[in-house]
Formats: sequence, structure tokens, C-alpha cells
Amino acid sequence: MRTAYANAQHPEGSKRSEKDVRELVKSRFTKLGLLDSWAMHCATRAGVLKRKLRPEGDVVFGGRAGFERRRKNLISNDEWKRMRLHPFVSYGDSQKVRGNQNIQLIDETTIVVKIGRREIGGRSGRTVTQIARLDLAKMRGAAAKIMNQLAELCAQPEKAQRINVSYSIGDAHVSITFDPSDLPDHPQRRRPVLPKKGRALGIDLNPNWIGLAVASNVGDAAKIEDTDLLEHALVKLDMAVDASPELVRETLAAACDRAISMARKHRCGTIVLEKGLGKLRSSGKNRSLNRLLNYWARNVFVQMLTRRARLAGIDVLEVWAGYSSTIGNLAFDAPDACASATEIARRGIARLAGIKDVLPALEVGCVSRLWKNGKVPAELGSWQDVHRSIKAAKIGYRRPHPDVPIGSKGSDVHGTAMFCGHAVVRLGRRHRPGLVFRPTVTPVKRDAVIRTF
Repeated sequence: MRTAYANAQHPEGSKRSEKDVRELVKSRFTKLGLLDSWAMHCATRAGVLKRKLRPEGDVVFGGRAGFERRRKNLISNDEWKRMRLHPFVSYGDSQKVRGNQNIQLIDETTIVVKIGRREIGGRSGRTVTQIARLDLAKMRGAAAKIMNQLAELCAQPEKAQRINVSYSIGDAHVSITFDPSDLPDHPQRRRPVLPKKGRALGIDLNPNWIGLAVASNVGDAAKIEDTDLLEHALVKLDMAVDASPELVRETLAAACDRAISMARKHRCGTIVLEKGLGKLRSSGKNRSLNRLLNYWARNVFVQMLTRRARLAGIDVLEVWAGYSSTIGNLAFDAPDACASATEIARRGIARLAGIKDVLPALEVGCVSRLWKNGKVPAELGSWQDVHRSIKAAKIGYRRPHPDVPIGSKGSDVHGTAMFCGHAVVRLGRRHRPGLVFRPTVTPVKRDAVIRTF
């Protein structure tokens, strides 16, 4: 995998084809007789994909922290080599038995790994298949249902009924990847609702807050005046900097479920996100800011939301979100993240309506009609000028987020109206950090849910 990563590009910077990289890897390692051709093919593919994510070629396999420990002789050379080993990857192939060539899921707790190796190096050597059996921990809840269904599908003898199942095996964990739509009774699958035209749910992601807002526009999607905010909610993640990856995933999964439930409630067929979230990283000198921006993975949230929304019959759309905070806070009476989410939802509605320019129309006097808290010049040529004028004037245009004061009680009771003006409920179970803030009075009545079977 490291060889494929290092040779995925030519010295002058041009990309090599995956076929050329694969031939290079096989010519270097086939004579050693360590792995069969499919295992080297999968390792090559994984290395090329990593190079696409980090084209600079500065990835340190084993981690920079481990590299510094080895450089200072705090760990042995064998320990450093062990750290540099990535998980064994085998991509799925529905043409093979049980959906994979090298790894087979026998039942929910048993995996068999088959690797063909040559006893003697060179092409004339005799191939010997080595078999290893892995005993997995027995799952519970939704994971147990998924594993049972996956094992049943993998056991189908007919090729037409097989599915692709990929595996990644490390020292302590086995990751299984498949298409959730292949499971007929997936526990996260929901009955689809009939979407209403001109409605979308927007999401604005921030280090501590996630803003959810349902917007409706039955007129001109390019006009802010025709856009109505139906309902909004704020999710406060409230996770510690040293939170475990499992806790972060559980918390983000609960936030995804909240977003999908709100979209189904208002019959939204699309959830809109801001584009380019994976590039939001901080590596400056301010350590507290770095921890604030980097302690939860935005890509994990987007992938998780996309998968769960797909099982609910809802599409996920990404739009450019420049100046969404400024425009949203000017136009909609909601906390900062929710106002920005409303503008993001409006842009999604405009994109679905075929409007190329996602920025709203800027008419004469538009800013003066929207802005209620100060004087802003009305004769401005673009929203960029509006944003720069407000920033230069140092006007506090962001509407504050509500918060529960330290020491207050009752925030975990459904419908409790705090003196911050919002009903505060817990995001999930008691051990899962996070709160949900909703306005005490819902602006519109709930739509009747019409399901299609």
C-alpha cells in the first residue's frame, strides 16, 4: 500500500494510471510470495485512493507521533514497523462466493480469510492457500440484525442474489462495508413520505452547534421574500476535546436522526448541506481553536447522513454556502446557525428549480427591508459588498444562540421551557452529550404525513 501511494504520481507531478501502479507493485512483490494477485490489487487500489486524498505525498504511515517517538528512540524498530502496517483490505466482488474473493462471512460471528501464497519465489513456485478463522464478538441491537441479514445474503448460492462485501482487518477490529440498500429489512430503513414541492431542510455545521431549518418557497426561489422558515432547531454537541471516536459517532448519529425526522415531519424530499466541509481544518498556533475545529469529523457526519437519508427516501444535496450567515441573519428571525441553515435550504430549492446562481436576487432597497437592527447602505452592487460593509462597520449581525445556564435543572425533560426562550431536550441517551434547542412555539402546524408503499 505504501509503494502504491508513493508511486501513484510521476516525479513531475502527473498521475499514473491505476493499472500502471498495479503492475509496478506486482513486479516488486510477486517474487516474495507474500500475497496473491487480488490482495496486491486491493492494496494498490487503497494506496491510490489515499494519494487522491493527499496528493502532496506527505502522509506518514504509522503517524507523525509514532515517527517522533521512533526518532527519539522511545519505541523499537519492530514496534515502528508494526505501526506502519495498515489493515488488510479486500474489496467486494459479487461474482465470487459470498461476495468476496479472499474473505468470507460464514455467520454473524465467524469470518474465514483465504490467502494464496507461493512456497518458492518466482513464477514457477507452487501456490498454497493459507486459511485463517476469525471469531467475532456477538453483536446486539441494530448491529446484530444487520449482521444476521448480511450473513444470510452472503450464503446465497445464486450469482444474481450475491452482493459486494468489502473487508478491512486490523489488529483488533474488522470493518465490513456493503451497500445498505441491499438489505431488504435494514433496521434504519423508514417508509418514504410524499415530498412537497418547494421544501427542503438545510443544515449548517459549526464546531459546537448544528443548525437545522426547514424552508419553504412556493414562489420565486431566487427571492428571499418568498422564502418562509417553517421550523428550526439547534443541536449543541457539547463533546469534550478528548471524546472517544465511538462517542463522537454515536452523538453525530443521533443528530442525523433528528435531521431526518424533521425532514419527514415537513415532507422535505431533500436535505441541503454546504459544500467543501472536509477542507475545514485548523493547524495554527492556537491550540484551543485547533481542538475546537478538529475534534469531530465533518466528513463522518456527511457520510452518515447520506446513508441514513437514502434509507429514508431523502436526497442529500450540497451547495456553495458563501455569505450564507450574513444573508440568513439579515432575512430570518432565528439563531445564527439556524438562519444560515435556512439560507442554505433556500439555495437547495433554487438549485432544484434549475437556477444556476445560488445567491438570492439583490434588488434596490432589499437590504434596508431585511435589516431591522441598524443602518446599512441600500445602494450596494452585490451581496459581497453587503457582507464587506457589515464587517467593516463592525455591526453585530449574528443572532445569538440560546444556552442553558450552568446549574440549571430540568433540561432533560421533554418540553421544558427554559428562560432562554427555548424548549431544551437531550439529544439522545443520558450518557450521550448534546442538547436540542427548539422554539417554545412552533410557527406552523405539522403537515399530515402521506406515505407511499
